[in-house]
Amino acid sequence: MRASSTKITKLAMLLLAVALLLAACGGAAETGSSGTDAPANGGNAPTETKTADSAPAPQEKPPEPVTVEFWHAYGEGEEKVLLEEVLPKFKEQFSHITVNATRMPTENLDQQVITAAAGGAVPDIMRMDNTWIARMAKEGVLQPVDGFPGFDQIVADSFEGPMSTNYYNGQYYGVPLDTNTKIAIYNKELLAEAGAAEPPKTIDELVTLARNLKAKGKFGITIGGPDAWNMPPWFWTLGGRITDDKYTVATGYLNGDASVKALETIVAWNDEGLLAPPILGGQPGTWEGLRGEEGKPASYMMINEGPWFFGILGDAVKDTMIPAKMPNGPDGKSHSVIGGQDLVLFKGAKQPDAAWAFAQFMLSEEIQTLMAVKTGAIPTNKAAASAEALKEVYYFDEYVAEMETALARTPSANWNQIGDLFGKAFERALRKEATPKQALDEAAAEIDKLLKE
Repeated sequence: MRASSTKITKLAMLLLAVALLLAACGGAAETGSSGTDAPANGGNAPTETKTADSAPAPQEKPPEPVTVEFWHAYGEGEEKVLLEEVLPKFKEQFSHITVNATRMPTENLDQQVITAAAGGAVPDIMRMDNTWIARMAKEGVLQPVDGFPGFDQIVADSFEGPMSTNYYNGQYYGVPLDTNTKIAIYNKELLAEAGAAEPPKTIDELVTLARNLKAKGKFGITIGGPDAWNMPPWFWTLGGRITDDKYTVATGYLNGDASVKALETIVAWNDEGLLAPPILGGQPGTWEGLRGEEGKPASYMMINEGPWFFGILGDAVKDTMIPAKMPNGPDGKSHSVIGGQDLVLFKGAKQPDAAWAFAQFMLSEEIQTLMAVKTGAIPTNKAAASAEALKEVYYFDEYVAEMETALARTPSANWNQIGDLFGKAFERALRKEATPKQALDEAAAEIDKLLKE
């Protein structure tokens, strides 16, 4: 009897479990999906019919396709990298923006830009020589960029010198794209002949080596000319200045005591026979004298030159030339000159926002590193300049180190005239047509007038 009762109990429990299972399945069927609760009122679940309240939120409309017109004067190799590597990467990030890159002829390009602006035919954005910025801004060709989003971050990420080339009359009219400067390049054999195992650290040490070579009929110091590109690294390093910090006046600076002393020192070097012939247009040229060509031995221990020297000559000079920072002057630093190109947006640009997005992309660490590796351009982005990928370029570190204290040429709309006056003053002093003080006094007075225009 007890066994029969046990069987009944087990059967009852089994039937109960089956009933519960069927109930669960029935509930799932009513809601239309397993794991979804039945309606709270116990009625049947609603059908799939969608109402305005239950419809999913509409997706954001994709941005309209736009085309950015970009002018540049990259060389053939640089343009190849731009078209085949850089622009495809930009398209991956900004699928709606097409960059139409146009390579412009370099001859009279600045005048072409002004003419295009007058006719309303400017592009959206351009890679422009950094000495043109102030003049183009004064002409009303460019629009300020310091109000665009992310500008402050670009300033923080960029070398100060290249950034300063975009400054005019209280605003920034561009951002620094690529830069360059000049360092000292030594002929290893002549350096040893002068009595040194490594490049001199100071100007005084350099002068000593130059005197050692003079006794052997060779030259220890080469300045490419008295002009405002070749001379400033030496003039600034020796303590000279062209204007005040705000670029408003030259009197008291270009002809100040420190500047006069700097020019007197350079003139004294030339009088002593320490400067190579190119200072006043003599031969052989800087590269020829440094390397020795056409069967003639090298006669210049050092020149002051940009990264294109190594970019052009490549491995042919890797074992014979030593790149080094400029020797330090009285303040314990060297001050070379800044060259390079900036990105500017034109007033009247049809796609300013898209053009600015392209500018930010070009200044990113990734693209700056890529262009440096592939073209030899010095990045304006400080992180890119220190990228591991650039450590393999044996001369690169010296240029990056020089950038830390390099200075921009005066950002004035009249820089061309200012540069001419500077060069003529130095040439007059070197040729003994005026004393250093007289030459700089006269140049400062004329430059003051140009700075006020």
